[in-house]
Amino acid sequence: MADNYPTYVRPQFDSVCLTGKTGDNLRKGLKKAAKKYREYLKRLQKAQRNWVAQARAYEQAASLPPRVFGAFETEPCMTRSPLGGANEAIEVDALSIDASDPPLVYVFLPALLANSCVESRSFEEVPTKYFPGVVMAMDLRPYDGVLSASAISGKYHRRWCTNVEREDIQHFLAIARTDRFSYQGNEVWTRDTTRGGFDIIAHGQMIWPPAMPATDWPTASGWD
Repeated sequence: MADNYPTYVRPQFDSVCLTGKTGDNLRKGLKKAAKKYREYLKRLQKAQRNWVAQARAYEQAASLPPRVFGAFETEPCMTRSPLGGANEAIEVDALSIDASDPPLVYVFLPALLANSCVESRSFEEVPTKYFPGVVMAMDLRPYDGVLSASAISGKYHRRWCTNVEREDIQHFLAIARTDRFSYQGNEVWTRDTTRGGFDIIAHGQMIWPPAMPATDWPTASGWD
């Protein structure tokens, strides 16, 4: 009987590319992307309400008891199928666009993996080297002038992802928290699964200072 419920087609959000922006320009770009996402959530919640209304009409016509769709009935969700079990609610209250800093958390990955996440709108293809069964997101801001690749890889190391190197920190993904995230301390948030679709609000390349040039000073082994 479940197959006779109406089909739910979730509206899509297209991630904003911010590659090439740094510093305050990146901060402003992220704020603008967060505002765009807030507007999208209104459209998303309207689509969910319309689907619930159609589902109730079907249940009434088929003399079925009403199913409980949980957060899907009241909050915008990441959920691709409301019939698939638990619905992942987006924490709208945390997305205040009035704050000076964008109300987002960030995932830091190599370029190929980050681009894959943007294209698939999910984290399912990220290997356990970075996501050991959970999504790792951070409060570290990609526009912060004192942020370093070592600081980010250090966060991974303290979460037992010890094979993540500084050179792996190439791109950022800006996302919103959901009710499946929990704070782990030390500016780290984890989502309890890598499964399911997920909106990537914005993405871009991390622009690090150039590496220090090699010097002509002899190494220790070069001294007599």
